[in-house]
Amino acid sequence: MPSHSRNHVVNKNTVSKSKGPFSCLVFSLMALPSTTLAAGESAQDASAVASSVMVVTGQRESEVAPGSYRAEASSLANKQSVEFLEQARTINVVTRQVMHDFNLDDLEEALQPVAGIQLGNTLGGTEDGFVKRGFGSNSDGSMLIDGIRQPRRTYTTATVDRVEVLKGPSSLFQGQQNPGGVINMVTKRPQYETHTEISGEVSSFGGGNTTLDTTGPIEDTGLAYRFILSHEDEDSWREYGNDRRTTIAPSLRWEGEHSSAQISYEYQDYELDIDRGTVFYNGSAANVTRGTRFDESWNRVYGHDESVDAWWKQEVTDNWDMKLTYGWTRRQYSDARANVTNVSDSGDVTVRAEENQGYDRSEHYTALDAMGDVEIAGQRHQLVIGADYETTRDYLDERYFGDSVTVSTVTDVNHGQLAQVTSDDINTSRSNRLDESQAIGVYVSDRWYLSDKWILGLGGRYTWFDQQSGQGEDFVSDPDYSDDLFLPSANLLYRIDDASSAYLSYSESFVPNGSDSDSGESLDPELGKGYEIGYKRQWNPRLATSVALYQIRKENVAVTDNGVTRTIGEAGSQGLEFSLEGALTDRTSLLFSYAYTDTEVLEDTEGTEGNRLPNAALNAASLYLAHDLAIDPSYGEWRVGGGVRYVGEREGDDDNSFSMDAYTVADAFVGWRHDIFGPDTEFKLNAKNLFDTGYYYGSGGDTRVLVGDPMEITLSASVGW
Repeated sequence: MPSHSRNHVVNKNTVSKSKGPFSCLVFSLMALPSTTLAAGESAQDASAVASSVMVVTGQRESEVAPGSYRAEASSLANKQSVEFLEQARTINVVTRQVMHDFNLDDLEEALQPVAGIQLGNTLGGTEDGFVKRGFGSNSDGSMLIDGIRQPRRTYTTATVDRVEVLKGPSSLFQGQQNPGGVINMVTKRPQYETHTEISGEVSSFGGGNTTLDTTGPIEDTGLAYRFILSHEDEDSWREYGNDRRTTIAPSLRWEGEHSSAQISYEYQDYELDIDRGTVFYNGSAANVTRGTRFDESWNRVYGHDESVDAWWKQEVTDNWDMKLTYGWTRRQYSDARANVTNVSDSGDVTVRAEENQGYDRSEHYTALDAMGDVEIAGQRHQLVIGADYETTRDYLDERYFGDSVTVSTVTDVNHGQLAQVTSDDINTSRSNRLDESQAIGVYVSDRWYLSDKWILGLGGRYTWFDQQSGQGEDFVSDPDYSDDLFLPSANLLYRIDDASSAYLSYSESFVPNGSDSDSGESLDPELGKGYEIGYKRQWNPRLATSVALYQIRKENVAVTDNGVTRTIGEAGSQGLEFSLEGALTDRTSLLFSYAYTDTEVLEDTEGTEGNRLPNAALNAASLYLAHDLAIDPSYGEWRVGGGVRYVGEREGDDDNSFSMDAYTVADAFVGWRHDIFGPDTEFKLNAKNLFDTGYYYGSGGDTRVLVGDPMEITLSASVGW
């Protein structure tokens, strides 16, 4: 039988000092951070470090090479680490180095380098929502942290090591999932070498952020810790607004001879601005400045999020591992909003005061997996056999609807005329709203090595789910919805040679739609099917290309315009995606991607057949470059770079009554590392939207169109030891 794959990066000079198997493991783990390429460090320096490092196999620590713009492997699609050329799916990874270079400090920014993903309705910037291959929303269940689904909210990158995007239907392991794909944030994990970094940033918009990140071993215990403390207090560039968020994230990791475990906790306290953007009138944006808002200064959401993630991995035999995973996340918050409800034919803008008190959203997830790498009848099989259980709960205590005023127009806005709600404005029929679901899934996956050239992937998931919802002070329950379904998955990959491969894949997905946020009416679940054909090539160990053609069909598609959600019968998406990632030279890193996304409503009782899906650009592309300057090291290490991204025209709603123009935005940075304040000190200047381009980047309907940020200059500094 083949040996079981283990995942350690071993420093040759360190291993000889170890006295036993556990000591060897600890020393090998301690060697990992010492190879990390700091931002601005040249690839030549990295090569010198790499010369003393022997890569035995690849796991999470080695899935992204230090300082790289590309991932060498991923476990998102298979629950086992699979190298780039053997992945029969499209997986885009935004690495820590990319996020650091271009100062991508929240998830919205972190996904900008990935073509084919556009921002959708974000509920005024309080809930991340992305359109992937034409499909997606802020409630589609596609957001994961370390593979565990998260409730609707916004995400910073303070605790994130990298962001992975698995394109297309992927319910085999992810369960309830939108067919556009899933977005997984891989968090920073404890390390067995002591390191502390303090960083800070100031913005031309006003305010900034600061972060403490410290990690290291706890002696004589086999444990390693990590503690991250981050505080953001940043002003909006619009007429008014401010975001404040504090994150506390401790974690512990343990490595034994035949087992390992980790537990992580994260707490966020926040008060965020709710900014619905601008309005469109007769197909065009309101004739006001970019900074003009149609709401009120008391538009706020305030609350806290907390989560616990834990896993235990046990080596059962040389060829089998067992892994138990548990995740719990809870979000509790309230908000106050002045929402634009209507723009009349004459251009009068009506705004209504609303308030939601006592939102309580939670997710529980448990999974048990057996993962094997075995020989059967002389052929290799990588097997995953598992089961998971997931519960979601979405509860709103009290909902208020206040007065509406019409004192503004699409050319002239008046603030201060709308009062906040009072206790008399409670809407008892829309309060006490509950939406719950439970799902049990069992799944099997086999990556079957038919020969040296052919790999056949077969998998299936059987899911039982139950959904309950209702609302009202005198609770009125909708009929429960229960179902069970089988979701198959299949792919075939051909290794053309040592540097290239081609594949075909088929996969399915489902996600319960929940209920309409306004009416409370239950919506039928979405079902998706996807086909993909792709080609991958690794030009050298540092540079790789992937190209994919795909087609997706989705039934019961939920769409939301101006707060009203409904389902259309069937929609389709098909397109082409291309990426080139890695290093062009020892000193130059590159990240290029292009996506052609053709979407269409195929069936709809509302007569929208033939329309394009909202927020999905037909063409999108991005190019990011970074270069280490060849300067005398006594003057420090200098790193410069720039990026440009293009997003084509997008429809603003499912009726295609208006569209958002195409736009091109450029970014740039320059960084300087020196030992002036210590061995790991850096200063970096970033310019976002360098040419101050005006654009609209997402829509929730013609009264909720998001306005792109103008030019922002940030200065950041960090010191580590």
